Amino acid sequence: MNGNCLSCISAALFLLTMIPLTLAAIHWFHGPLEFLLSLHLHLPCALSALGVVAALIGAKGDLRFNLVLFNVLSLSLYLIFSINLHTL
Repeated sequence: MNGNCLSCISAALFLLTMIPLTLAAIHWFHGPLEFLLSLHLHLPCALSALGVVAALIGAKGDLRFNLVLFNVLSLSLYLIFSINLHTL
């Protein structure tokens, strides 16, 4: 039961970090991304890292692989995004 709960937390963290970035990337709605970044610039990176840790501890098998992969994707996109913000 503990593994399934951690997998759900990892999936929720992935959605929490990826949906604002996706909405801003399609030039549709920048509000959620601006709110998330207004709290702290590196908060999405920290949430994605927590998602990776929760996925590694969570359920085993293909679900673990997919959650780790998706959270690492989210983490890398936010790292690229934050590096580009620092260079501007």
